[in-house]
Amino acid sequence: MDAGTKQLADILNGNRVLEVPYYQRSYVWKEDQWSRFLSDMEYITSTGKDYFLGSIILKQQPTGISPFDRQSIIDGQQRFTTLALFFKSLCLKTNDMETFDSKFRVRDRKTGTKPIAILHSINDRNDFQAIIGLDSDVPYNASVPSNIINAYNYFQKNINPDKLDIDVLLNHVIFIGISLQQGEDEQVIFDTINSLGVRLTTGELLKNYFFTESTREEYEELWMPIFEKDRELANYWDAEVVSGRLKRANIDFFFTAYLNIKIQDPAIKVSTDHKIRYRRYEGLFNNYKDLISTYNLDKKSMIYDILDYALLYHDNIRPDIAKGDIPGTPGIERMNFLIFVLEYTTIVPYVLYLLKNVTDIQERNAMFGYIESYILRRQICKSDNKNFSDLFSENLIVNRIVSLESLKDYLENKDDDQALAIPRDSKIVSACHHQWYANKKALAILYLLETSIREGKPHATKLYPFERYSLEHIMPKSWKENWPLKEGTTEEQREESVYCLGNLAMLPSKLNASISNASWQTKKEGKGKNLGIVHYASDIETLADVVKQDTWDESTISNRADWIARKAIEIWPSYLPEEDDADDDSSETTLFDTHSSQSGNLSHDYTRFSLDGGPATSKRQFVLNLVKAYQNKHPEITYAQLKKVFSDGLCTNGHRHIGLLCTETEHKSWDNKYKDKRYSVRYKDGTLRSADGINFYVNTQWSLDGMEGILKLAKANGFNVRTISKQN
Repeated sequence: MDAGTKQLADILNGNRVLEVPYYQRSYVWKEDQWSRFLSDMEYITSTGKDYFLGSIILKQQPTGISPFDRQSIIDGQQRFTTLALFFKSLCLKTNDMETFDSKFRVRDRKTGTKPIAILHSINDRNDFQAIIGLDSDVPYNASVPSNIINAYNYFQKNINPDKLDIDVLLNHVIFIGISLQQGEDEQVIFDTINSLGVRLTTGELLKNYFFTESTREEYEELWMPIFEKDRELANYWDAEVVSGRLKRANIDFFFTAYLNIKIQDPAIKVSTDHKIRYRRYEGLFNNYKDLISTYNLDKKSMIYDILDYALLYHDNIRPDIAKGDIPGTPGIERMNFLIFVLEYTTIVPYVLYLLKNVTDIQERNAMFGYIESYILRRQICKSDNKNFSDLFSENLIVNRIVSLESLKDYLENKDDDQALAIPRDSKIVSACHHQWYANKKALAILYLLETSIREGKPHATKLYPFERYSLEHIMPKSWKENWPLKEGTTEEQREESVYCLGNLAMLPSKLNASISNASWQTKKEGKGKNLGIVHYASDIETLADVVKQDTWDESTISNRADWIARKAIEIWPSYLPEEDDADDDSSETTLFDTHSSQSGNLSHDYTRFSLDGGPATSKRQFVLNLVKAYQNKHPEITYAQLKKVFSDGLCTNGHRHIGLLCTETEHKSWDNKYKDKRYSVRYKDGTLRSADGINFYVNTQWSLDGMEGILKLAKANGFNVRTISKQN
């Protein structure tokens, strides 16, 4: 190994070709680096001082029949690529291509051709050669952008030839040059460089770790098609992803998720201490190496496993989801929205795990829907997400939760006071009234509500991507000038109303400040050229009743908070019984009674049901009464026959797994702390007995939509059903 100070002419000597090894990363410098580089070049020109541009590590390669000296760039390709693009632009501007060719091309004396002196790997090669081949000082346009092209266009736009002197630069840009011979191990050097702070992605480091020059064919067969096939694919993996306060390459994001899955494999038996360490993003590459060496894992098997998950990740995970359409039904698109808009990045390992292990798309989407309900309820209630990462990166995976039923049982058995409990309906209602919202996450809640409410309904206008919308406080934050307090209302109550979910709107454009803080009528209708909410709210379901209101005050805000809560409960069900559910069904109070007030079209529905002229009862009591009445009509009917009539398919979506009817034996064996509330166990006369002597209970979990099948069944069997709707 030789080392020493080198000038550019010492490295690019007219007979040396520098090759970027296949395992090296693509060109990744961006505008921050280009801007600093250009400033440095101007500084060198103005001062004439030597300027250290870092180290360059080259390894000698067999020449073979090549007329040139061939060396691999182990370290320094980002700087040398930037130098070439910079000098290409500068020499075009100064009409001095002779100087450029003498430094960045080699001369084949036999053929007279002048190949490029820097040979890039496959993803950058075509773009680099295209730039080097330009013969005029113009921007270069390409269908698929790359950092190579962007760098050249940056220099083409920003270079001022009057501030730069080619000769001065060639003589004063210096490197520390390190030369390795063929037999020396570049892996050691490569790892050392990166341990000292050269930031490569985990994917780049692992590629170099898994593959060598001798296994290049395996790399080209396995790794390259998944990660490096073309520029579009490379751009996907190189894209920047925000995770908490960190910005990372998408490929690093993937490798973090994969490692969190891998360490839960019971066959490996990773210790608790190692799990804690391996789950950290810091030192991710070293964590991989330590896992493989400590637990004696087969590299090749792990490569295949990585590639399986990487393909699933690429085909399903979309960091740019805020720019696309979001369907109104559960699926991977809405999971992406949770991950990248609501920033629940900790769920990625479990999402990938489900993509790999749940092949039934319907079942998987149902699980995604339940995860969405779980997260959105917690988001609305602003629940503490301490230990959230443990749940989705470890617990659900290590327990092999791969069915909707097992997922519900696992999450619903959390005590209410536990950090990871599912908020009940009553907490959703309270949060919509009393929690303060002011940020992008509140907008995301409204957007997801909107997409779900719109599902299956015709609309005159298509919903824009999420990034097109902004959050507006209907009653403005600056309310004191144009929104006087009503008698009996305190400033504290007013502030709570302003920031509650019932007062927030998603609009496709920000309102003019003069309109945003104006009185309700002006804000609603607009003034002059400044458009109001009515204009922007056209065809937005979550604002349909808002624009009908003649006044907007604490009362209407409270009613809209109830409406949002009702929709949220409907779209994101918990399947948990309320703690205050009463056995006495004569009461007509609901969750919304404590908050509701009369105002325009913002009303609430309290529907009761009467069977054969009997008293009006709740949904759960009606179903119980119906089963009893059916037994009275058919006194010889067995339990098995009853199950065919009252099939599980009649249950409210989400409760079919517990069954419409449940035997006493089944109920006792069911490990769920809410089982008594989910069946008629606690009801007066709630234990039924079939003709063949089997004791059983009736499901108590019903929504209005779920009652449609029950009512049809009742009418088809000759029962007189009366529906009573009370409006408040």
